[in-house]
Amino acid sequence: MNRGVWVTLGTALGVAGIGGALLYSRRASAASLPASPAPGEQSPPPTIDLAPLPKASDVKGDLLSNWGETPNDLRALFMTMEEVSRIDGSARVFAVISYRESRFVTAAHNGNAAAEQDERDSSRRAYDNNKGRNPPLKYGEQAADFGSGGLFGELAPYFLWTGVPEVGKKAPLLKAPPELLFQPRAAAFGAAVYMQRLLANYRVDDIADIKVGWANPGLLGSGRGNATYNDVRARFLADAQALGIDLSDAATIPPKLDASAWPGVPAVFAGLVGSLPKELA
Repeated sequence: MNRGVWVTLGTALGVAGIGGALLYSRRASAASLPASPAPGEQSPPPTIDLAPLPKASDVKGDLLSNWGETPNDLRALFMTMEEVSRIDGSARVFAVISYRESRFVTAAHNGNAAAEQDERDSSRRAYDNNKGRNPPLKYGEQAADFGSGGLFGELAPYFLWTGVPEVGKKAPLLKAPPELLFQPRAAAFGAAVYMQRLLANYRVDDIADIKVGWANPGLLGSGRGNATYNDVRARFLADAQALGIDLSDAATIPPKLDASAWPGVPAVFAGLVGSLPKELA
């Protein structure tokens, strides 16, 4: 997700052919965790092992039609996101978003290089501007300096605040480290909640508007129709074409997505992540 994205959404909503090496990265189940505690913290977080990626047998949806070049090992994850969130047609939209944000690499990290200082600036600004209005994060300082990453390019502080507008202090990631973004199921949870809140709180006229909201929700309001709005839409449509997903295929993607059947943050967390170690729960 481009810089400033999660800062904007947080303020508005009060938050949320691949080579062998990349395939290994996508299949990794344990998050990379900090080796030592940050100042003021007593110990590093425990190793987090989530369930492996969903398999074809775990979903009901079609994993063959209109997926283009989406990696086979991720299709069931995207379909699980659709089925658990009850946002019909969202699976392939998540695939196109992931193609843009990470090229399907689970450990994609925007902020771990000198050239990506802007992403760290965005995460720091997001944390500093919103820590007073959201429940505290156990690893808030690490999240502030993390930048963004994971399959969907989520900005670390808002990822950890996922679910706060709906469940407040019961949001499930408040005690987790930002490296949890590298876990596909956890990143999927953050993305599913993010999409639901976009659909529920903004004017989203069509599928391309979803990606506009992903880039900056303000573009769905006062920014609608400006150059940036049109550029984001054009890139999204080009990404779908490059990936080989037909956004006009009504059999797999309705013209507009509907989040009215959303089952709630706890149900979506249970369906995608399951649980975290008791130290982080």
